[in-house]
Amino acid sequence: MFQYIALVLVILVVVSKSLSGVLPRFFLVPPYDWKEKITKVINYPKPIYLSVGHKKSSYRRRLILSSLQPSFYTNYVNNKIKINQLDAKNESFVPSMNNRGIDDPNRKKIFGFFHPYANNGGGGERVLWQAVKSTLLQSSNNIVVIYTTNQVEPLSILKKVEDKFEIKNLDSSKIVFIYLTRFSNLIDGNYWKHFTLIGQLLGSALLALEALYHLSPDVWIDTIGLPGSYLPVNYILKCPILAYVHYPIIQPDMFNKLKFKSFQNLITGFKFNSSNFKHGFKFIYWSLIYYLYIYLGSLVDITLANGSWTHAHLQNIWCLNPHESIQILYPPCGTESLTSTSEVARQNKFIYIAQFRPEKRHDLILAEFKKFLQASTKSNIPINKTPSLIFLGSCRTEDDTSTLESLKKEVAELNLSDYVEFVVDCSYDTILELLSSVKFGLNAMWNEHFGIGVVEYLSRGVIPVVHASAGPLLDIVLNDQVSSSWYNDLGFFFKSASDPDFDPSLNSDDPNSLKFKFNDKIIEYPSLSQLLSTFYIENPDLILESNLQLMRSKGSKLMVERFSNKVFSSNWMEYMDNLAVLEKQHRELRGDVEKVH
Repeated sequence: MFQYIALVLVILVVVSKSLSGVLPRFFLVPPYDWKEKITKVINYPKPIYLSVGHKKSSYRRRLILSSLQPSFYTNYVNNKIKINQLDAKNESFVPSMNNRGIDDPNRKKIFGFFHPYANNGGGGERVLWQAVKSTLLQSSNNIVVIYTTNQVEPLSILKKVEDKFEIKNLDSSKIVFIYLTRFSNLIDGNYWKHFTLIGQLLGSALLALEALYHLSPDVWIDTIGLPGSYLPVNYILKCPILAYVHYPIIQPDMFNKLKFKSFQNLITGFKFNSSNFKHGFKFIYWSLIYYLYIYLGSLVDITLANGSWTHAHLQNIWCLNPHESIQILYPPCGTESLTSTSEVARQNKFIYIAQFRPEKRHDLILAEFKKFLQASTKSNIPINKTPSLIFLGSCRTEDDTSTLESLKKEVAELNLSDYVEFVVDCSYDTILELLSSVKFGLNAMWNEHFGIGVVEYLSRGVIPVVHASAGPLLDIVLNDQVSSSWYNDLGFFFKSASDPDFDPSLNSDDPNSLKFKFNDKIIEYPSLSQLLSTFYIENPDLILESNLQLMRSKGSKLMVERFSNKVFSSNWMEYMDNLAVLEKQHRELRGDVEKVH
């Protein structure tokens, strides 16, 4: 029996070693007659396609690295390769394709950005495109490839980047779009009726394999959070990997929702019945994904977390990584263009900018606002001093639309129609106008991993009134250190008894005074309704215009210093310098032939 097991293990090792030698050569090294084929196409009297067979990656690499216009070699129109006429007329085009030494200062590098939804307009795409611009600025030898599943022509994508994010002067000639179609549906969570996480990990690995087949880069950069891609990249290319992580795909906290929270629980608490089999299987399934995620993280050379909450979780989860390889890089928020020097009289309104999703907890705000109104009625507050709410957000899916309709119904049931306004799918100019006209900005999400909306509040002079957790607490509404009180000189914090980390043993029966443990300290926070009562009933001097103006001035200044595109770009280029060093080290580990391709 043991002989057979040993034989199988030996065979697996031999196959693995063989593939690790064959696959890099397949993706990187062109056939021996590559130069003759390219020369033949160049000299042909009319434009014809280059016959490359299954060697698309190696041929496309050579063409791009020697081209005067690398962007020409996209696969948008079709997956066939033509020679750019500018390159065909360039006498040094083919000679420059000869192998360059690893230390050649003129050697160009391809930075592959794996971001299937590159044409979306969210915060992740802002990170992507500011990173692309910074990478191109870091060195004239850098070329960028965007791996995307969005079937939109390259120039339209770049136009949207300029209009949406105001990221201008991108060198489009050095941005190559590679369109992925074969496995694009496998990374969509809606595709998988069951086993979504493992399905998406498999899908991202296959999608990365498709990307490498079309064009293999020198550096792999994941800016969307698809860790399954690291496996084929590491195994085949042996190139450096940088991951910009917005949030971990699985966390230890998730196991608290399960019946069996550890292997010890499973061993001691398991009984033979259908319910326990189901819960036991779920625990094992999640555990497998968790340990797979740990392993995939170990393949990453540089990990950048978008904030303190994500950073702390990654330090815990990716325990095989050296801690110095996991660092914080705040996302670019364009705060330099958000800051406004002109100040007009602001309306007594609270705005909440967030997608209409359950986790954003609009319903919590409505319930707390109703409590405040009841308290204000008893206190005889003049009606003209009562604030109102603006819920501003987008509906990207049918679920979002359903959430919006549910909120509108709740507003009617609570008799809040005179106090709540909905602004749906508006333009960015409208957002800026509203941010310039209201006093306060809300965020009610528990453990919002970052909270770019809160950055926009502070940048535009809106005083944040936010849930005391994750990004808003740890990274945004703070000076030099995290606030240990319910307010500071930038904004105000609240908590809720409905928070998942609420501990009844720390609290009395008073629903407006909530105690939470943070960094081994007990901190007392008000509920949102109590905070509003403090503003408008108990201590209105707290929100005198003179006090708010001081907060606005300090907040907008700090946002530029901490979250501007300029700060992000400066830090990103330092990481690109590090990647350039790592790229040379990784090349040395390849075979003698592969290391110079």
